Amino acid sequence: MINAELGHVKTLEEFYKEIRSQQEEAHGKDYCQQHDALQRLLKSGECKTYKELGTHQGGTAAAAMLCNPQAIELVDSDISRYNKFLKPLAEKYCKENNIKLTVLNTDSSGLGSLGLTCDLLLIDSYHRAFHMQKELDMHHNNVRKYIIAHDTHSVPELFHCLNNFGQQNGWEVIEQGKTNVGYTVLKKKG
Repeated sequence: MINAELGHVKTLEEFYKEIRSQQEEAHGKDYCQQHDALQRLLKSGECKTYKELGTHQGGTAAAAMLCNPQAIELVDSDISRYNKFLKPLAEKYCKENNIKLTVLNTDSSGLGSLGLTCDLLLIDSYHRAFHMQKELDMHHNNVRKYIIAHDTHSVPELFHCLNNFGQQNGWEVIEQGKTNVGYTVLKKKG
């Protein structure tokens, strides 16, 4: 993934528009489809809390913030790219919109990443099935409704990991994007 140049943006809305534009220019038209999926779920009214594993510069985090959930938790083992451009814009936006924002600089598969119980979890960290399995094992009990994962078409082992996890733990695949790098949405049964 590219590191977008965002030093000129002044608001969260500008940040999101610019990072999405730069990512889609570099990686292709449907690269950010997971943003659309998570925004649909957050805007539906059934998801009020959001957690993200793998924040990078924060494009997906910004997409979630713009939906004004009650709480957001971001987890990344290297939060420096988030800090460079998004941090001040995110803190200002979240304060103005009464969003509880927590940022954790830690491994998404370790105990230090546990925190927020959320309605919606996004996984976009280390793109290997063994790591995703650790994340699912660590976090699924703290997710009430949905899990979205990015890159599940370009890295098929991620889709298989999610699908197998779902079948064994009471989740089902309800959406699968198969263009560009793809994404998958799991919904908790019952």
